[in-house]
Amino acid sequence: MKLRRSAALVGAAVLFGTVACSNNGPGSSGSGGGSGDGTIKLLVISQLQATAFSFPEIADGAQAAAQSINATGGVNGHKIQVDTCNDQGDPNVAGTCGRKAAQEGYTAVINPVSLYAASYVPLLEAANIPAIGGTPLTQPDFTSKISFPISGGNPLDYGGAGMIAGKSGCKSTVLLRDTAAATEETTKAMTAGAAAGGAPVQQVIKQVGTSTDFSAPVSQAASSGADCLLVAEQPAAVAKVVGALRQSSRPDMPVYTPVAAFPDALAKSLGAAANGVHVSGSVPIPDEKITPAFLADMAKYSPNGTKSDQSLLAWSGVQVVKQVAAKANAYDAASLLKAMQSASDVSVEGFPQKFDFTKQRGGSYPRVFATSNYSWEYRDGAYNPQFGGQAIDVSAVLG
Repeated sequence: MKLRRSAALVGAAVLFGTVACSNNGPGSSGSGGGSGDGTIKLLVISQLQATAFSFPEIADGAQAAAQSINATGGVNGHKIQVDTCNDQGDPNVAGTCGRKAAQEGYTAVINPVSLYAASYVPLLEAANIPAIGGTPLTQPDFTSKISFPISGGNPLDYGGAGMIAGKSGCKSTVLLRDTAAATEETTKAMTAGAAAGGAPVQQVIKQVGTSTDFSAPVSQAASSGADCLLVAEQPAAVAKVVGALRQSSRPDMPVYTPVAAFPDALAKSLGAAANGVHVSGSVPIPDEKITPAFLADMAKYSPNGTKSDQSLLAWSGVQVVKQVAAKANAYDAASLLKAMQSASDVSVEGFPQKFDFTKQRGGSYPRVFATSNYSWEYRDGAYNPQFGGQAIDVSAVLG
């Protein structure tokens, strides 16, 4: 069994065939959600395999949760069936996954990561099927009545990185960002977070994320007079930024970026240069202290699966279904959607806040329900928890 932080997609993906579906459990399809024999049918829609990035462990996490729940009696006697639909990072395939959910009677969709919610969310809305446990990446995730993410996505992760820089002692920051238009939103979030944390951005420097040489923009950042460097770049670019900084006039300048943009494999490839990079995120890195049940379920039911933030999100989405459905006796899609919309006290292992799905915030992110980020400093090949391992409330970045 593997334990890792997944390859970055939250920031990286927004910066810049045929459907593969599997049926892995009892129950037959039925209209209106749920099967004829009372099975709660869940469909995982995510980028499980694709050219750009793949998260096959999402299926492992969802299956581990379902098998663990079923082994202890299911949801008030109702078994959970988990099927998967790989959207392949293709909007057309994502639409096919949405049609499958609507036409084959699924109770809910579990969607840890998909860039093409716009292709399937309208289909789920029409069928009253909730989408649970995702990372909000695109407009439908942030606004749809059927969207119930538990990650904070880009707004909280980038904004939180900026805010935590201030809370860690930075008094001023310089921000190095990709030139891609989509980075405008992450830049706004990071800038707002830095201001809220007391480390306002003094200068913004742009560099194409696919550049091979970051020495010039890094030199500009190092000579800016700012205390700390915020980075809103693709993961490969973050590695180049860190490498260039170590060769600059300020090799020890603190760096802050979302943990999604600084995955473990990338950090390890830098060796000692990775030491001192600070990362934060709204999804915990699995460990025995804060996610013991998840780790135990993965060890028992998906022993060859990777324990990552993405498999944790999938596992957590199924756990949310169990918790809400059991309390409300809601086993079909319409009933579960109604129950989700009135659920105000949902606990998820590893996530510090309870989720209140009845309250929408104002502004651009009404369906972001997460409020806190964890923070780590990468050193000696490991993410070392900051602030005593406690999460920090960074909801101010959402407005």
